[in-house]
Parts: sequence; C-alpha cells; structure tokens
Amino acid sequence: MINKILIFTIPLLFSACIDVNLRSELPAVDYYKLDTSNAESTNCESFNFIALTGIDIPKEYQSKKIFYKENNKIKYFNNINFISNINQSFENMLIKEFNKKCLKIVLPPFSGISLENFLHIKLLDFDIVKQNENAKAIVNISYQITQKGNILQSGIITESKDLENFSEEEAIKALQETSLNAIETLSNNIIPNL
Repeated sequence: MINKILIFTIPLLFSACIDVNLRSELPAVDYYKLDTSNAESTNCESFNFIALTGIDIPKEYQSKKIFYKENNKIKYFNNINFISNINQSFENMLIKEFNKKCLKIVLPPFSGISLENFLHIKLLDFDIVKQNENAKAIVNISYQITQKGNILQSGIITESKDLENFSEEEAIKALQETSLNAIETLSNNIIPNL
C-alpha cells in the first residue's frame, strides 16, 4: 500500500519542481558571427593546395562567450555570445580568403591527395583591452608553413583597432575587423611564397 502511494506522490513532487524551473524566464542572448566575410567565386586557371594541419586556440578563447580585459581583470559582456567557436570561424575565413587568391585549403584527413605545403596556425591573442577610457581590439596569430619537413616560412601577424566608444557592438565589430585583417595579411604573406 505504501509503495502505491509513493509511486503516485513522488512524480507529483518532481513535476512541481520542473514546472517552477520551466516558468522562470531566461535572459535574452544576442549572438554574433566572428566571420563576416563573403565567399567569392574565382576564375583561376589552376589552384595551388595547402594542407591546414590545425588552428590552435588557447583554452581561454574556446568559449563562445565574449570577454574583455580591464585593469588586468577578465570581465564578460552580459548576454552576448559568438554563434560558433573561434576555431570554426577562423577556418571559414581562411578558406574564403585563400580561395580569392587561387589557393585551396585542404582539411584533414589528407588521404588520396599528394600535398607538399602544410600550414599550422596558433591564435596568440584575441582580446578587447580596456584601460581607463581607451579600448582596443587585438588579434595576434602565429603561422608556420612546412614543405617536405622543412620550415618554409613562419611569422607572427598582429592586427589591432582602437575603439571609438567602448560598447558591446563596437567591441564585436573591432574583433570582426581585426580577425579578418589578420587573415588577409596572412594570405598576402603566404601566397607569393608558394
């Protein structure tokens, strides 16, 4: 008898808890794309190929949450996120930008394709830095191209942009612009050497 009573009362108790949680309102979240570039069709007589071995993203940048540094403290913007992770966004920007210059990015696995050039990228900085009333977006990436086991080219690319006004939208636009500029600079550095 007690078992039958428990069978009916326990679900009722849990359903009340679930209803309370479902009725509470969640704050609205705005989502932004880091990759704002457009894919363009290109007419190339032939394409060069480069294998992308990876894009290393430090752990602090792997979240979709957007943060800024103020007086050496990390602060998050409320209720705004990137729609996809930074790794995917950088990969998409690379593919689009390199395609404009007749260079095809080949993603792993590399089976069936004979490749000579390999590109590896590491994101060093992806920050909004605010000091007093001044703020700027900073993107630093290092890259290395190897060919037959030898380093063909390597370097660090730094892009930054001062924010006119410190706001969420200005910060997002500055990160979008500096990221795209870094990828464009990378493609300009690499293309003549392949």
